[in-house]
Amino acid sequence: MKKAEAIADPLQRCLAYPDPPDSHWSRDTVVAYCHYRLQPRLTFAEAQSLIQHDNAAELDRRLAAALHAQQADPAARGLLDRIYQEAFQNGSFDIRPTLDAWKRASPHSAFAFAASGTAYVSMAAEARGSGYMSDTPASNVQAMDNLLAQADVDLRRSIALDPKLTPAYAALIHGGGLGHGRDYVDAAIRDALAAVPDDYSNYTMALWTRQPKWGGSLEAMDQLAAQARAQAPGNPLMKVLSSERAFYEVWNCDCSHEVEMAAYPHVVDELTSNSNLAEIGRMASQYRDQTMALIYQSEALRFAPGNEDARVNRAFALVDYDESAWAVSDLDRLLAASPDNKRALDARASAYEMLGDYVHAEQDFRRLLAMDPGNMRTLSKLGDMFVNWAKDWDKGWAVADQLIREQPQNPYGWLLRASVQERQPRAGLDATADHLEAQFGKDPEMAKMLVRMRATVALRKHTGIDARPTAP
Repeated sequence: MKKAEAIADPLQRCLAYPDPPDSHWSRDTVVAYCHYRLQPRLTFAEAQSLIQHDNAAELDRRLAAALHAQQADPAARGLLDRIYQEAFQNGSFDIRPTLDAWKRASPHSAFAFAASGTAYVSMAAEARGSGYMSDTPASNVQAMDNLLAQADVDLRRSIALDPKLTPAYAALIHGGGLGHGRDYVDAAIRDALAAVPDDYSNYTMALWTRQPKWGGSLEAMDQLAAQARAQAPGNPLMKVLSSERAFYEVWNCDCSHEVEMAAYPHVVDELTSNSNLAEIGRMASQYRDQTMALIYQSEALRFAPGNEDARVNRAFALVDYDESAWAVSDLDRLLAASPDNKRALDARASAYEMLGDYVHAEQDFRRLLAMDPGNMRTLSKLGDMFVNWAKDWDKGWAVADQLIREQPQNPYGWLLRASVQERQPRAGLDATADHLEAQFGKDPEMAKMLVRMRATVALRKHTGIDARPTAP
């Protein structure tokens, strides 16, 4: 991994990256997916600039070239689909003026109407929200339906102008899954696969609608995945879809996290999507399985290097593998682009701490506290570093005081104070032990710690060793 990540070019890095241990990823599928995810593509900013400078015809020309490459060049499979996913699958109203101006400037452009319809579907998804339909307010449902109706008009016009324009079908299937019902979805899938039988993005969206939670079934997922795999000789990307049913089953299993995590290596014995890889890595981080977190967050970053959550989760795993310097380097780049990412700051502080760079760790912890002054977890981690790692007793004492003042019901501040009193040593350990026993003595773990504190106090009295006098 480290050798591959020294390669600057994202595509070449992806191609050089190792597959997960003991997996059986097909090399032609890996190569195809690396190209699909990382080939250079037109951005929304570039499209917007062309439209604003009255050059919509050039935008249409570039998109037509992308469509031709997608159809004719094996290395450019899915190029136009990826452009639409990244540039136009956007639920913000801010992009509407640009898309409407494009439609006015190019009234016969299938690309313009496909982009507009794609954006309308994303806006509909935003209006609906992520909750169950039964929990979604009627006003949200109405807004979704209105936006889906506008999407349907634009997408059908796009398909009438160019029946091979795959992004229009993907948006049509997506819109159907959101709110148009099973008949609409079935018809959209049928039309999409009849027009272009081997388009990976359309199959991906179709498989999403076939999940049981959207009214489909596992059998329907199997049938569609088998249909996709039959197209693999012409498009190796189709093999990526083979794990969708198994991944769905494990993700929705009613089982312990040990059973769930143990199932994933088998589920991803063949290459799966970068979003699935990131999800496995996230769950592994949540369950503190840092080996799986390191492997699968890294594989997710292989195909989606801009995934900040995966990079932060991977950084915590790197720290556990004594690769804290690597974690710091990763997070430096992330924070240069996203300076307010709190989890990245937290992860970098932990990495600095493990490197023994307590000055920079303190700076990151202080930045976090400035952003969220009430975060006692961050304050506790700062105090732990001062007392248990840096042996900076004065700073540790100050943090303990703050924790006691702001969270008197939490024993951690008192325990931090006791640790300074025991180890520096500093006076007042007997008074701290009295308070802990009075407030928290019923906790069995606290009782064990109190025995140790009382023994320390007794030893000091017996030996006549005086602690430095400091008011508690």
